[in-house]
Amino acid sequence: MGDVRQKRIDEQVFLESRKSVLSLWPTGKEVDLDEAVAYQKKLPDSKIFYKVMGKAKEERRTIHFPRSGTPIVEQEIELVQTLNKLGIFLIPFTTDSYTRNLQLEKAQQGLEESIRTGKPKLNGYPIINHGVKTTRKVVEACDGAFDPRCSRMANSLVAEVAFASGMTAMPCSFFGWVGGYDKKATVEECIETAQYMDRLIGYYADRGVIISTDCHGWLPNGVYPMSINIATQIIEGLVAAEQGVKSLVPLINLQGCMAQDLGDLRVAEKLYRKYLDKLGYTDVFIPGVMASQVPLYAFPQDIGSAFGYITYTAMVGALSQVPACFIKTIDEAVGVPSLESHIQSYKAGSWIFDVVRQQDFVIDNADIQQEMKITEAEVTAILDKVLDLGDGDIVVGSSKAVASGVLDSPFSINVHTKDNVLGIRDLKGACRYLEFGNLPIPEDLKDFHRQKVAERETAEGRKMDYYVSIDDFWAISKGKLLGVKS
Repeated sequence: MGDVRQKRIDEQVFLESRKSVLSLWPTGKEVDLDEAVAYQKKLPDSKIFYKVMGKAKEERRTIHFPRSGTPIVEQEIELVQTLNKLGIFLIPFTTDSYTRNLQLEKAQQGLEESIRTGKPKLNGYPIINHGVKTTRKVVEACDGAFDPRCSRMANSLVAEVAFASGMTAMPCSFFGWVGGYDKKATVEECIETAQYMDRLIGYYADRGVIISTDCHGWLPNGVYPMSINIATQIIEGLVAAEQGVKSLVPLINLQGCMAQDLGDLRVAEKLYRKYLDKLGYTDVFIPGVMASQVPLYAFPQDIGSAFGYITYTAMVGALSQVPACFIKTIDEAVGVPSLESHIQSYKAGSWIFDVVRQQDFVIDNADIQQEMKITEAEVTAILDKVLDLGDGDIVVGSSKAVASGVLDSPFSINVHTKDNVLGIRDLKGACRYLEFGNLPIPEDLKDFHRQKVAERETAEGRKMDYYVSIDDFWAISKGKLLGVKS
């Protein structure tokens, strides 16, 4: 496993390692940590991510946290100002594909061509190429708190430029890379990259600047329970906490079964708090939980169904009374979203947020309570096993857990995962395990999953297998919850 462990990086070692990161592109010279800390301290509360979330939570509102990004600075400012007019003040900053893969020469070519033609030639904002001085123009011209999105390869330099530019949040989701974005990187490589960013945030925190990190966990590539996702989110949070991060934001993925989605949302913060406190990170806080549309699910290609899908997510977010919710745009399945689709999508979501939250309508029933108990029991079993594998070191345990299939999912793109797990929906649309692989799920819970799968087999008169699982995965995009036999 090497030297990657759950241990805070020595400050001098960290500062020395920054030299190679900042040398990757000329704009790295624009990053001055002392000046960046001073700049961050001058930001108003309205630009600080955890404070924007905390205010929404205090005021009992649900607000948007969308995704967007375009290469031309003036158009990026126009886009963000449009979001501001829609009442959106948690601001995404999606980087382009070249930036995410650290292909900065190609990103520069795309940026120059975009500026020359006045039309976006990149599918996001090339933050490294723009650098600190230019990106501050966007931050200063717009309202809200910025949170850039990236990938493993460019994560460290993106974080350096982003925080120096006045952005106040960024994901630390190394399991997101393992689950859905990085084919060849080992778990150790992904964790080591995240530790750099987390240590950078810790450096700011030591000097009185609180930057948040949102945890995404092992992203679901198919239908299966969120216990692995939530467990790996908590691992990401623990790794971040060790490096000095003080503000963690869980993103809970919604899969379409309302009882299960509400149950996961309600139990998530309790589970985070349990393990943060258990391992001594009592000074780390959670400004709020986000509801999130599953990033890797098939998306409806017709506008009517797309509106239905995003408003379902908004409805569950509002009913769960979370302070923030991520929904996609209605043209997500077609290509890069247009400005008009951003407007229409978020207006639809806001209508749900405002009308439902105004009623303070609380749903609770036996199904939701059951889902909460199942998720809590499964996440606890998984995390306790990972800690056991690492003799108390969550990083060492995570590496061993992936290698042994204790942490696993269906259809991960990463070559180092087992992919021995398979999920399927039950008669009510809740996601259950069809094949457990080597997941440390207690036997009584395995029997529960088997019973739910058997009930659907009997009702539909067909074997629940791989093909049904695939049908279930595509069902949402077709306006269904259960896959229908063709």
